[in-house]
Amino acid sequence: MKIACKLVTAVWLCAAVQAGAQALETTPGAGAGAGAAPPLTQSMIRDAVRAVLAEEAQARDALPQPAMQQVTIRADRKYEQFSAAFAEAKVPDCLHADGLKRQPTSIGPIGIGGVYALPFVAIAKLRGKCN
Repeated sequence: MKIACKLVTAVWLCAAVQAGAQALETTPGAGAGAGAAPPLTQSMIRDAVRAVLAEEAQARDALPQPAMQQVTIRADRKYEQFSAAFAEAKVPDCLHADGLKRQPTSIGPIGIGGVYALPFVAIAKLRGKCN
């Protein structure tokens, strides 16, 4: 994109230089004064465009090429979501810490824990909420 912009600018400058040269030829008494810049020729423009293209190529070659380790795979997030959903769907063992995650251990607003929650383990086993 940058190269295309620079080429368009160079072509525009060429057209402007040619139009200016034609205007100078038609204007009487206009010549190359002491402070005037030398007129641009096609060879000067060609050399300038080649120099710009060479600089762009060197800048592009100097950039580090992405290695295989630097590529980010977007499937990681989907894998993590699937893994979390699979872990959530797994039926827990009744005697482990997460054995009552699908069986509430409360009666109304009163939460029950510790040894008093053992009847809830039996109820969870009978209802199939744990293995």
